[in-house]
Amino acid sequence: MRRATPVTARVPAPELVAAARGGAAVAVAPESAPAQREGDGMRTLEQAARDAEAEEQALRDAILRVGEQEGLSLDARLARYQEAVEAARGGAPRSAVFENPSMLTEAFLRMEGVQRELAAQSPAARQEELARIRRELGFDEEQTARMQELDDWREARWQNGLLYMQERARIAATFEGSALEQELAHLRTRHFANEAPTIEREEQGGFFRFERPRVYGRN
Repeated sequence: MRRATPVTARVPAPELVAAARGGAAVAVAPESAPAQREGDGMRTLEQAARDAEAEEQALRDAILRVGEQEGLSLDARLARYQEAVEAARGGAPRSAVFENPSMLTEAFLRMEGVQRELAAQSPAARQEELARIRRELGFDEEQTARMQELDDWREARWQNGLLYMQERARIAATFEGSALEQELAHLRTRHFANEAPTIEREEQGGFFRFERPRVYGRN
């Protein structure tokens, strides 16, 4: 009795699969291609995230270098800041971070030295200075005018809020119990109208918005 010869199954090449009929070869993409494309996409996203982080760090470093310099006038600090931003921009010429006037201006205005000088100015001089800073950092005239309107609104709001806090302190020293609550309710309504309930809830939670530090050009 003859022994059967073992038959080894042959696996088709991964690139080709024979058609069921007619014997025509059909090209099939390797199974690893989708996974490879997905991996490439993930690497691209990761690199973009690393690039964005490096760009933001470069801007933070530029801000710290200028912010830590003592004895600078506002003009000198702005000039140093612009130089630092340009130097940081050189390492990321296509970065959107350095093409965003709002972000660059906000970072500059948050410096303690800048705020000290702005706080020492009259409202009219401060308004002119804020407009000049914004123009220097990339705002056009229309944007500068819109921001000035917003500054005017913020200034009026702060003055109203500071007056409210003064009157609130007087009332708190004069009344107590339910009489105090009634007087405060009338005061909040007189100063804040429809926003009075929001102010009340904030105060009940221990937050007094007009005791926050004033950041000119920001709040």
